[in-house]
Amino acid sequence: MCRILAITNSKGGVGKTTTCANLGAALSAAGKRVLLVDNDPQGDLTKVMRTDPKTLKYTLANLMNAVLDDTELELFMDKAIVKGEGIHYIPTNSKLAGVSSRLVALQMSSRYRGGETGGTPCELVMAHVLDVVKDAYDFILIDCGHSMDLLTINALAAAHQAIVPVQAHYLAMEDMADTLEVIKTIRQGINSNLTVGGILLTMYQGRTNLCRSIQEEIQADYGDAFVVFSSPIDFSIRVAEHPIGAASIFDYEPGNPAAKAYSAMAQEVLSYA
Repeated sequence: MCRILAITNSKGGVGKTTTCANLGAALSAAGKRVLLVDNDPQGDLTKVMRTDPKTLKYTLANLMNAVLDDTELELFMDKAIVKGEGIHYIPTNSKLAGVSSRLVALQMSSRYRGGETGGTPCELVMAHVLDVVKDAYDFILIDCGHSMDLLTINALAAAHQAIVPVQAHYLAMEDMADTLEVIKTIRQGINSNLTVGGILLTMYQGRTNLCRSIQEEIQADYGDAFVVFSSPIDFSIRVAEHPIGAASIFDYEPGNPAAKAYSAMAQEVLSYA
């Protein structure tokens, strides 16, 4: 059975895109069929996957618009999925911002009409898209933007689990708490199957008292309720540099501690598959 994971946090710069790309690569290396979905109009994951968003004719926007327009998804699906070596992905570009606006308009229309729109609920468009392809994959990883907008809500409504990367910094912990509350709300109202698949500490510097203190605090506060991945992702200039032509750290520096941590994370994800 396919597992859909949404990589999300309401704070930007915590490593969501990096985690999506590298976890996907690690799962693929473990023999799993992986589809990545770029759900951020900025298209950062698309760029990481060596695709220029400006050149794209078919993207996630086409697929979500097809659902909203009640047209055949199959007309666009094969064209939108980029089939790379070992990993497939659905790219995106700025046109996804237009989809976001349509979702807001649909939500407002639904409220005005007392909940009746005659079409797909605005929170479930992504779920309809992924229902068409999920049988072809073992894992679908959705890279979310830093805004808890209707695009992110769509990702969480479609997902089985949310993975929450959090930077080893106290301010980032506050945003993580807000994100966990949103996940709880969605589980109670839209997607009762949604759980927290794990909290991932990123940009970790184990030699500093601050990072060790934050790691201990996260484990103490959340370890009983959620998985806290045992291998934090070390801060690495090489991870940040991400050279052109490399979709993951495994492509250009497989011996990097961050690569080993993402491999360990993948094994933890597989262990509760």
